[in-house]
Order: sequence, then structure tokens, then C-alpha cells
Amino acid sequence: MAPSERQRPSATKKCKAAEAALAEEEEDVKEAEALDADMKVDGGGGDSEEDDVELEIESEEEEEERVDGEMYGVPEQGDNSTEETEEVTAVEPPFKKVLTKKALEKARRTQEKRGVVYLGSIPPHMKPMKMRQLLSPFGALDRMYLTPEDPSVRLRRKRFGGNTGKNFTEGWVEFRDKAQARATAQMLNGNAIGGKRRSAYYSDLWNIRYLPKFKWDNLVEEIEFQKALREQKMQLELAVAKKERDFYLQKVEQSKQIQKMQQRRETESGAGSGGNDGPPLDREETKDEYDARAAREKQLRREDRNALLRRFKQRTRIGDFNVDDARGMLAPDLLRDIFSGSSAQQGA
Repeated sequence: MAPSERQRPSATKKCKAAEAALAEEEEDVKEAEALDADMKVDGGGGDSEEDDVELEIESEEEEEERVDGEMYGVPEQGDNSTEETEEVTAVEPPFKKVLTKKALEKARRTQEKRGVVYLGSIPPHMKPMKMRQLLSPFGALDRMYLTPEDPSVRLRRKRFGGNTGKNFTEGWVEFRDKAQARATAQMLNGNAIGGKRRSAYYSDLWNIRYLPKFKWDNLVEEIEFQKALREQKMQLELAVAKKERDFYLQKVEQSKQIQKMQQRRETESGAGSGGNDGPPLDREETKDEYDARAAREKQLRREDRNALLRRFKQRTRIGDFNVDDARGMLAPDLLRDIFSGSSAQQGA
């Protein structure tokens, strides 16, 4: 039997159901019109009659929706509410799966099997991708971290015409098996990297060491600690610099205030002396004016010093008879008396 022939009975049933529904709807409409006419005749009607009419209208709408659903294959809302459930589940956040004890234990055992090796030095211009390529033949690798060089060193190298690439100073590589990590470190440490002779890293030596009882979490903690320490040091340096800046600005303000006080005192002293003897403010002082001003200031300083010194009247000095003023020595008679007296004392 052809598919179209199998589908004909179902379509005929749907058409008959639709015709029956339309007939019932017409009957309901006629009944509703009759009720409205009765209400108009009675002059109104009670609340119960209005409620009955509303209920009938609602029942008619539900019947129409049911008939449409049967004709077009749409499920009824009262019988199946899959659409509502789908909408609700779509709005709700996704369920986060919680690991069981077995899963946690498995993850812990996997983490315990891993090992970390330390690279004390990285060949110049070697990138992480090249490092992973060189170490991959010795075991399965997981995570890798290479410490970049100081930006100031790279900037200085670029300034003097050196290589502009980024270099790395040290690094850590995680193996999925710690036995492979230990064997790799023992085998490669101190040996040449090798490879092709034209390679830039052919003559460089491996500086690699296995870290026992060291996990990747310890490295992350150390990096975070160093980062926090660096930020704290930077904050301290900024605080010191801010304090120095405030001190400098304070001294500058004090210097301005002192200069203003000196200018005010000079202005007041010039006004008290009857004018200013200096040059006009609209031009510079010439050499002659400078020499004249210097001489006046010197004369004023000499007068001030002489005013402070006490002066006494000097008398004429009377000469001593025992001193020969011409020769600048004692008189011969006095010398003879002195030496004759000393010789007589020695003889006695």
C-alpha cells in the first residue's frame, strides 16, 4: 500500500473532528446569544449569570485550541507540558559536577606520580617551544615555565645594537612520570645539547637537576610569593619617593616665604632711608654703579665697626733711663752692675 493511502484515514478523521467542533461551536454561540437576549429582556441579570457566560467562553476557547492541536499535531497544554519544562531547564544554571572520593583519590595519585626538573640556565635565544621539543623524547611533558630576563637588560642590549629577542634565565619542566624526570636529569646534566652542527645550541651544556618532593603547586606558591614581595617593595619605594617629594616641596615653599620676607624687609628699609640707592628696576646695573654701590657699602661697614670700638686718649711715653733707646738695649752701667754682682756672689 502506498504511503499516501495509509495517511488518508487519519486526514479524514481529522476533518470530521474539525467539522464536529465547528458545529458544537455554532451551537454554543447560539446558546450564548439566547442567554444575552434573555438578560436584556430581564433588564440585567445577576453576577452568577455573568460568571456562567465567562466560563462558557473560556471553555469554547479551550475547545478551539484542542481542535487545532488535533489538526496540526500540536500537543495539548493540559496533557503534556514538555515545552514548559524545557524552558525552565534552559533558564536554570548548568549543574556543576562534584568529584567523588574515588575521583579525588585518583587525581591525587596522578599528581604524586609527576616530577619536576629545574633548569639553572637557558641557552641564549632559546624559546619554550624549542625546549619542549628537545625534552619530549625523554618522557611525556606536562607543564613548563621559563623565567624571562629583566626588561632593563633587554633594553640595554637593544640600545647597544645587540639581539632584540627575549631571553630566559631559568625554568621548570614537569614530567608526568617522576622516574623519567630523574633519569633525564641524571643523563643530560653537564652534557652538550648536541643535534645538528649548524644549530645555535650545539655547543651549549645542559644545566638540569631533578627536584625530589617538589610539585608544581610549590612553584606556583613561590611565584605568587615573589610577586607579592615585589609589589610590596614597589609600594614601599613609592611611599619613600612620595615622602621625599613632599619634603622637597615643603622646603621650596619655605624658601619662597623667606625670599618674600627678605624682599619685604628690604622694601621697608629702603622706604625708611628715604629712597632706594640701587639702579632702576627696568634695567641691569652697570659696572660704575656697581663699584659706587660697593664703595658705599664698604664705607658703611667701616663706620659701623668704628662706632662699636672704644677709643681712649693716648699720652706721650716717658723714656726709661736704664734702656738705651738708640741701641735698643740696656745701659752699660746697668749691665756692669748686674754682672759684677753675680760674679761677687760666685766668689763668696
